[in-house]
Amino acid sequence: MPFLDIDGTPIYYETHGDGPALVLIHAISSGSDMWRAQVDHFSATHRVVVFDARGVHRSGPITGWRHIRSRIAGDVTILLDHLGIARATVCGVSFGGVIAQHVAARHPDRIRALAIVDTYSDSRPTTVGKAAWLASVYLGSVSNLLPGRLLADIMRKQYARWPTAARYLAEAVRRPRAWDGFKTRNAINLVNYLPAHAAADYPLLAVVGTESWPRSMTFMDELKRAVPRTELVRVPDSNDPTPLCRPEAFNRILGDFLGRVA
Repeated sequence: MPFLDIDGTPIYYETHGDGPALVLIHAISSGSDMWRAQVDHFSATHRVVVFDARGVHRSGPITGWRHIRSRIAGDVTILLDHLGIARATVCGVSFGGVIAQHVAARHPDRIRALAIVDTYSDSRPTTVGKAAWLASVYLGSVSNLLPGRLLADIMRKQYARWPTAARYLAEAVRRPRAWDGFKTRNAINLVNYLPAHAAADYPLLAVVGTESWPRSMTFMDELKRAVPRTELVRVPDSNDPTPLCRPEAFNRILGDFLGRVA
């Protein structure tokens, strides 16, 4: 299994296929295996790169509490350098969407195109609704410390309509990385990438499942208003993460976007 040592932390990664680079960044605590349907589909036309973020699955732990978001985003650019990839289409879902935007904000020259899924670009508490949401996710971060068996039961019930997602997420939350998940959750809650997106010119795709939290669609609508070039797609009967809940629909949406970028 390939690992890249970054400042003493082993980062697990895989590459599949040949062609333009496509980097896929997973949802919080879920690991790169959540992208299996996308790897199988897009490796026929792209060089697909997936990895486990530090603190997740096969990669090493998160050390300390500071600058976690920047460190994980930095791991992405270091991995691109290691693989000899100058520019890539970067796609992230949920937590991965925040990290993808952090990479784009810091290194827009490395971004051929950006796709963000079931995530948010500006979570500042500028309205009562957003303030309530932000408070809830900070308070909810302690759920990462619950026993794995209990979290797995919650995932199976929450995703009962999407059996593939239910099975995968129930398995993922049983991995003993509770503190790393808690640190990561708190590191990504408060962000604002709208100015960076507005100043850049990379193609931007935003995808959101209609069964995600109502706030998720509000975030995507705000992004579309602030950055009009954003292509916004709502996926019916899908929850966060859409690539697991509706893989075929998501592959069509991302595939169409990649075709236009090409």
